[in-house]
Amino acid sequence: MVIAIVLVIVIAAVVIIGKVKSGQTKKEKQEIQKENTVSLEKMDLTKSISATGTIASKESREVSANVNGVTIKKVNVSVGDEVKKGKSLISFDETDLQESLSEAKDSLLDAQSEGSSLIEKAQKQVSDAKSEYADVKSEENSKTAKAKKAYEEAKKSKQKEQISQAKTEYENAVSTRKSTLKQSKSSIEQAQEALETAKSSAKKSIKEAKKQVTQAQESLDKCAVTAPMDGIVTSISVQEGDTYSGGTILQIEDVSGYTISTSVDEYDISNVKVGQKVIVLTEATDELEGEVTFVAPSTESSSGSSSSQSGESGGMTSTSSSSDGYEVQIALKTADDRLKLGLTARCSIVEEEAADVFAVPYDAVSQNTSGESVINVSEGENGSVSKKQIVVTKGMESDYYVEVQSDELTEGMKVIIPTDSTSDSTSEESEKDSLNGLL
Repeated sequence: MVIAIVLVIVIAAVVIIGKVKSGQTKKEKQEIQKENTVSLEKMDLTKSISATGTIASKESREVSANVNGVTIKKVNVSVGDEVKKGKSLISFDETDLQESLSEAKDSLLDAQSEGSSLIEKAQKQVSDAKSEYADVKSEENSKTAKAKKAYEEAKKSKQKEQISQAKTEYENAVSTRKSTLKQSKSSIEQAQEALETAKSSAKKSIKEAKKQVTQAQESLDKCAVTAPMDGIVTSISVQEGDTYSGGTILQIEDVSGYTISTSVDEYDISNVKVGQKVIVLTEATDELEGEVTFVAPSTESSSGSSSSQSGESGGMTSTSSSSDGYEVQIALKTADDRLKLGLTARCSIVEEEAADVFAVPYDAVSQNTSGESVINVSEGENGSVSKKQIVVTKGMESDYYVEVQSDELTEGMKVIIPTDSTSDSTSEESEKDSLNGLL
């Protein structure tokens, strides 16, 4: 009886052991089946910073005019028109301005005529005063000479009374000559001052009249609103018959080139540099290439990338960076007829590139007991499978892949990517427990 019980136990143990071994073999097969592999290939790796922006023109101008209260006679362009620099964009009603210019020119002619007349009259007064002075001087010189001669004759007679009288007459003649000439000379000086005043007054009047002509001409010239650059008209804010009171008339975009304004957060901005390559994707185009042209030094800084024009003079207007990041400007280098203003652009700012290198997913690289980086490759023929471990040197890392280098690497190798394997069943564990109990 005892022998029979022992025999049953041994048979049960053999069955259980067989089942456990069978389960283990099945589990090993399942684990092998659950190991994913990738074919080792060479590829181009890119490490980049992602950002999103909007396609904008190379340059934008808001066109306005330096006139006010003038009626718009005609709008010479439509939205979507291509224009060349210098093309007439709108025409104002110039009637009132033409009249103002004509009146200003007439006023200038009057000022010039009146000034010329005043100067001529003053010059004549100077000439008359000089002529009078010459006559008075000649007459007084004659009187003085005659009195002097009488005095000399009287001295020869030796008659004291006669000499005294002649002397007095001579001295009086000299004194009279001096005061008369002084008075006559004063008349000349007054006439010359009057001449200078006339010249100054005429000059001032003519200058003011010329200023009025210049202003009237400038106002008329400002009515000629022309395109400040080649481009496309993207918006028009006025229409024929409007009374223009300032502000934007229309907008022109230079689409000979495109830019993207985007924002990069503080974690990545230190890795963004002017000149870096940018890969750009839009819904309407294939992959495009761009280049970083501006990196804001602070969150408040701006590239001042757009500009406006008032009349014939343009001034830059800037847009501030978002307080959430730093403004980055990107110039597109790839031309594409499908590009449109306002398209959303997904940008990858390239930090680092590696071309034609072996690369594997991150999970495929692990460390051995020596701390070296290794990958496991699957080898085998005729259904047999074995693993081989290869020590590699890690190179550049992208978002999903890492470059690996080793003389043992060959294209096409099956690189194992570890995955979690699950136990086949709880019954196997119970069977192991039962076996342990029996043994």
